[in-house]
Amino acid sequence: MKLLRLQRQLSWPEHVSTTELRAWVRSELASDPDVELLRWAITGLTTAADGARCLQVEGVCIG
Repeated sequence: MKLLRLQRQLSWPEHVSTTELRAWVRSELASDPDVELLRWAITGLTTAADGARCLQVEGVCIG
């Protein structure tokens, strides 16, 4: 078993509400079918001058 560390910057779309955010982040991180997502967390949130929201997400997966 090999543990892999993930670090992603995700642009949070306007159409994704806070109640849908968990499912959306998981779908973005689970893009590789050969890797199982074990844990993940939102570790940062920034807002650009134009209002765009960016999430800092870190996680661990089994690959």
